[in-house]
Amino acid sequence: MRREDLWTFTQRNVPLWDLLDFFPPDAVGPRGPGDEPRPYPVRPITIETDLGFSFETDIQYGSWVLRPRSPKEPGMMKWCRERGLKEGDTLVFERLAERRFRLWLERDGQPAPAPGAG
Repeated sequence: MRREDLWTFTQRNVPLWDLLDFFPPDAVGPRGPGDEPRPYPVRPITIETDLGFSFETDIQYGSWVLRPRSPKEPGMMKWCRERGLKEGDTLVFERLAERRFRLWLERDGQPAPAPGAG
């Protein structure tokens, strides 16, 4: 992760543009409630995090991020803020099943311990 990405990841969201093919195509939902629905039924995915919480989401069309939520709710922003991201970190998405993914942090080439652990 680059220094200039830290603010975006912790204050906005994580762009998935380079990873879109990794996720099921029908996980892409409309940009917002006032937009035209997608031309297919949107099916959510589940993200299991290394912080012990999981969340169900879709990918927001056009902005190509996991559906934004309040940082108080389980979601990408909550994970980014609580994970203590640093320059050089790598966010890792691992496919566990067709619609289930694990999100964890890698630091210096190894899984990073959770904040407050060890």
